[in-house]
Amino acid sequence: MAKILMIQIHVAPYAGTAYLNAAAKTSGHEFILHIGDEIEGINEKIKNEAPDLIGFSCMSNFYKDILLLTKAIKKKFEIPIILGGSHPTLFPDIINEESIDIICRGEGEFALIDILNAIENKKPYNEINNLWVKKANNIYKNDIRPLAEPLDNLPLIDWSCYENTIIAKSSPPIAFLIRGCPYSCSYCFNAATRKMYTGKGSYIRYFSVERSILEIKQALKVFPPSPVLFTSDSFGFNLKWTEELFTEYEKITNLPFTLLIRPELATEEVIKLLSNHNCVSVALGVESGSERVRKEILNRCYDNKLLLNVAKRLHKYNIKFRAYNLIGLPTETDEELWETIEINIKMKTDFPRAAIFTPYPDTKIVEIAKDRGYLDHDFSFENLPKSVFNGTILKNLDKNKILSTLYFFQTIIIFPKSKKFIKWVIKTIKPNALFKLFFYLIYAYLHKKSENRAFIPYIKYLISNRKSI
Repeated sequence: MAKILMIQIHVAPYAGTAYLNAAAKTSGHEFILHIGDEIEGINEKIKNEAPDLIGFSCMSNFYKDILLLTKAIKKKFEIPIILGGSHPTLFPDIINEESIDIICRGEGEFALIDILNAIENKKPYNEINNLWVKKANNIYKNDIRPLAEPLDNLPLIDWSCYENTIIAKSSPPIAFLIRGCPYSCSYCFNAATRKMYTGKGSYIRYFSVERSILEIKQALKVFPPSPVLFTSDSFGFNLKWTEELFTEYEKITNLPFTLLIRPELATEEVIKLLSNHNCVSVALGVESGSERVRKEILNRCYDNKLLLNVAKRLHKYNIKFRAYNLIGLPTETDEELWETIEINIKMKTDFPRAAIFTPYPDTKIVEIAKDRGYLDHDFSFENLPKSVFNGTILKNLDKNKILSTLYFFQTIIIFPKSKKFIKWVIKTIKPNALFKLFFYLIYAYLHKKSENRAFIPYIKYLISNRKSI
């Protein structure tokens, strides 16, 4: 038996971590999860557990913090460190960091089983697909294995690694039943990931309905009873599967649910189906109220008429909705920023949410920003902010105006009669600590309400994530 210690610095449930937990355990190995970013606690955990492998799931906005930890760990321990997740998948050169021994690119369940088996049997693991392995002065760059297909072949998700943690006590039950997204938004890594898997199987895959119900049951075992959150990107593509899923879902629980949906997929038929099966809210991307910005800059090619029709349908069937919006986009004018507010007002958005645009290297929108003078040509991950609420890093924008607009974005939409006064405030008063506090109170209230979370656990969740919000 081999043992992996996964270290997670973000206080949120990661479906990927739960799948890795299942992969390790079903293949006869031990999986330990440590949540926290204090190096003293991490070193103590390593000393007590004596793992054979130390792992991190690495997203781009956390990679600098993770590298600081891996360097500190290496000062005390000679245990191999592996990074998985979106950042090493798309930016594998992170293997060149002295403190990183292995990276996993793409889906990690079967790669983890293979490396743990190799460690147990004292065999080399430098030829395992999906892994890049650094040994001596060599880096072994292995091929990406085909996508797991059918998805039912994966070990059944195991959320037990989160039991008795603040995450389990404060998060809704989560089900991630569809993998892959067919869209190519300019600010997202999805297009690059899909290209990486060309010829490696069907990029969009569904668990069978029977297996999906088992996945949901696993989440219900660990998380408190609250609306189940379906986090996949592609609900609405396969209407037959969706209807069968929620018919079976109602046989195992009477909990309502919420899900993500693209505006293009929110047809009358889909919304009616969701209404018939106890869907209490959905989340959809508005992103910008400017059709020009959506089409030319974001590569989201629906018009405002579609958004208004979707909102009308949701209100008709009494389904509340959260709308995601981006402000401070390259080429966005003041008038177009206010178009984003206006479309949300017209849609009567129940839970508006805005974020200041954060550019990620090697995405299409970053090339646009560089070409038009909003980013330096040497822009890299070193420049990324930790939070989408900290302000814009783009040049040639009024940073104060964007930050103040963020602080009052939700308030204007919920209370549109305040628009004239808030416009004056934004124009006259610089962003300050009071504005920021007001924003976080409104944000927390709407977030909690949109997912129907319990008050005390939700406050603990916010406190635990104070460094990244």
